[in-house]
Amino acid sequence: MLVHEMPVSTVPSPVGRPNPGFSGTPSTIWAGAKHTVLAVGNSIMGDDRIGLEILSRLQGMLRQRPSWDAAVQRGELAFVEGGISGMELVPVVQESSRLLILDSIAPGDSRPPGQALRLQGDHVPRLLSMKLSPHQVGLLDVLTAARLTKREPEVIEVVGVVGAKVELRLGMSREAAFGLEQAVQYAVDVLDEWLG
Repeated sequence: MLVHEMPVSTVPSPVGRPNPGFSGTPSTIWAGAKHTVLAVGNSIMGDDRIGLEILSRLQGMLRQRPSWDAAVQRGELAFVEGGISGMELVPVVQESSRLLILDSIAPGDSRPPGQALRLQGDHVPRLLSMKLSPHQVGLLDVLTAARLTKREPEVIEVVGVVGAKVELRLGMSREAAFGLEQAVQYAVDVLDEWLG
């Protein structure tokens, strides 16, 4: 798991706040943030990288969004690259008041590949129970653990794109790439709503 904050620093912070490119277990690097953007996925499994791609684009917009930048500077907003981590993400989830999960979404009857989605409330557990990749079951377990400890986020939203191909390969399918811009816009909308 990598935890990202801006501005970019090349050394770990002396107070233990996470820095870009610094990796370790959440218990050693996670200091908590009110608003957390958590991207999960595997960068070498085709469309499973969707969440990571959305996160990268959001981070690229940080300097153009003063409310985001200010929230990061105050330690109220964190961008977390969860990768394929499982229960290691429990502290990240428990410490967040608002959690935005970026992920690939399983295809279904009403969800064709390439469709961008923004889901919240009761739709989140149902979505995560429809397995597209191995980390999603782990993510549902993480949310359940946070709920059982009575330390779950007040708000959980999921933004993603319905994947077409989850297989060993670099890059996304054409269908997934088609929905990426809309998913980024959904994530921007969530953060703007949260941060004003």
